[in-house]
Amino acid sequence: MKKLLFYIFLLVSVPALSNGVTRQARENIKKKQKLEQTVKDLVGLAKKEDTPHRLRIECYMLAAECSKRINEVENEKLYLKQAYDTTKFYASIQDMYRYMELADSVSSTPNEKGVIKHKNPRSYRDFLRPYRSNLLNGGLWHFSRNRSAQAYNYFDHYLNTAKSAVFVQDNYFMTDTLMPSAAYMAVFAAQDSKNLDGVIKYAKMAKRAGQKSYLVQEYFARAYEAKEDTVHWIPSLYDGMREFPQHHYFFSHLLDYLTETKQYERGMAVCDSMIQESDTVALYWYAKGMLLLRQHKDREAIDACDSCLALDSTFVNAYYNKGIAALNLALIATEHACTDVTDPQSRIDRQTIHNYYLLAKDPMEKVRALEPENSDRWAAPLYRIYLNLNMGKEFDEMEKIVNGVKTKAK
Repeated sequence: MKKLLFYIFLLVSVPALSNGVTRQARENIKKKQKLEQTVKDLVGLAKKEDTPHRLRIECYMLAAECSKRINEVENEKLYLKQAYDTTKFYASIQDMYRYMELADSVSSTPNEKGVIKHKNPRSYRDFLRPYRSNLLNGGLWHFSRNRSAQAYNYFDHYLNTAKSAVFVQDNYFMTDTLMPSAAYMAVFAAQDSKNLDGVIKYAKMAKRAGQKSYLVQEYFARAYEAKEDTVHWIPSLYDGMREFPQHHYFFSHLLDYLTETKQYERGMAVCDSMIQESDTVALYWYAKGMLLLRQHKDREAIDACDSCLALDSTFVNAYYNKGIAALNLALIATEHACTDVTDPQSRIDRQTIHNYYLLAKDPMEKVRALEPENSDRWAAPLYRIYLNLNMGKEFDEMEKIVNGVKTKAK
């Protein structure tokens, strides 16, 4: 009998306790007291597995009401020019949305009897709609204080409302002109907080804002690169190159990838297409020269380097590649030279070799002039050039530098 009475007590006391939580919540909301703790109690009860369906909805709705009251309290302080908590002010708005959206979500699921009794979504919409702009303002406020991760959460919440069933009748994707700007800010907040998925999620919409779209596309590409997702990274570079040909990040990284993976034909096709688009960009000619050098097409590489240097006389890498291409030609000519000194061809071959070393001399000396501290780059080639051109004084100087480089390397 005692056990039976105990179980009856439990069955009666649990609903009574639940009702007590919601009754106390209403009292606290009315009196503006213990609001933060009230939210915790309501959410805790809503999350319990044995909490009835209807009561869960009620708990989340009251938690939203409580968050609204917190917001009003801080807003009143602002109006009265009293000290107020801006972080709490914006956080309460996000909580209002979070809890009301949870109430709507629970309403959309079957209750204990398998029946869906969805409350009119308009009541949720009418409750939340006046505060939506402050989700965006909250993101901007956090972003201005270098709280990028928090800022992204607000921007993301603002943008996600456009997909919410609560606001389906508003059709924000079509009617809200601030959506692209919010996406733009979301991308920059995500980039700053290393949120790769956040960058990817909003990059496409962010480009519609018309502000630094090239940079949005770059962050989009960088995100896929960081995720080591080559399937999406490479197309993002192609897209960026086509959309923003003056922003060389896309071209440079695409060529680096194609070169590293030895896809020289694709790389050449990219270079040629960009040169056809604009043959006055030194970078395109340099890249073409580099690819030709990698394919041992040294004469063509020299021509491409010359085209590059005609546009930019300070392009040190083009000088270097031209010098290396000329040295390659000298080496090949040496390997195929006639060794019979009595044969007239021998003198012709020696002159050809001499001319290639002369061709290599000027660009490699230019590398030295432009990068005097980078001796490990130009010292060995110049040593070889001066040796073969029989330039004794210059050779002696270079020998000392080369030995110094070797000593430093050890």
